[in-house]
Amino acid sequence: MRTNTSSAQWQQGLDALRDEVQRVTNLLRSISEQEVPAVGQWNIAEVALHLSQVWIVVPGLARRDLSQIHEVVPSLAGVAGNSLIRDMWDLADTTVLAVKSDPEHDLTVLADRIEERAQKYLGESAGHSPDEPRPWLIEGTTVPLSTLTCHLLNETVMHGYDIAHAAGRKWRIEPAHAAMVVRQFFAPVIRTCDPRTFVNAEKAAGLQATYELHLRGGDRIHYMFNDGSLTVEEPSTRRVDCHISADPAAFFMVFWQRQSQWNAIAKGQLIAWGRKPWLGLKFRSLIRNP
Repeated sequence: MRTNTSSAQWQQGLDALRDEVQRVTNLLRSISEQEVPAVGQWNIAEVALHLSQVWIVVPGLARRDLSQIHEVVPSLAGVAGNSLIRDMWDLADTTVLAVKSDPEHDLTVLADRIEERAQKYLGESAGHSPDEPRPWLIEGTTVPLSTLTCHLLNETVMHGYDIAHAAGRKWRIEPAHAAMVVRQFFAPVIRTCDPRTFVNAEKAAGLQATYELHLRGGDRIHYMFNDGSLTVEEPSTRRVDCHISADPAAFFMVFWQRQSQWNAIAKGQLIAWGRKPWLGLKFRSLIRNP
């Protein structure tokens, strides 16, 4: 799988992140109803607080210093070395604990936190190469610095949508930004983790299939399932069972279960073809999210 990021791609990622931070902080400062239910058990203020904590954790991974999040959740200190947690499936409980550990719910304060932390991260990133290795969330995993930037982009785009949706605001997912997340966050993270981490073992049991994802306006990626494991590679001469043409924003939304795949299919945002086109309908069910 390609890991090298060009200087132009690196700058595009940083620029996209800067734009999305500005959008989400402007949004937060415009909302007065902070207790409106948003995602799962969280209201708008709690989603914003979680996002502000993402802006502690991921820059901390980039600096190899998680002391700031350990101040918020002392029980995490020393648990996973330079990473945050030992296992992917500890993530949900950890984020819930972190949100409960900070009483701040003022949206303007949280917007200020995100903005300040983003400015610091973007300033520090300017002096580094995108391919410098860094620890990721899970103990024993390593990703390029560019992946941490696109991790932040992923969280900022996704939770910006969550907050806007809860507040009844329209919120556009930029296809180019979604494509960066799919290419430079989803793929490297799948690659660095155990091949069974993100697979729904029951749905994928016995399945041997290669999907070629065509990101419209972007490039192609192979997702290869082998009896409960998943690997991601650059396109090759390997025989493809199912091609999926995807609007990047729709793929992003379906991946994070913010949009039904059936809605995306009906709109022509996801189209499957190839030797086994029916496998396109199964793709999302084969993936499990943390």
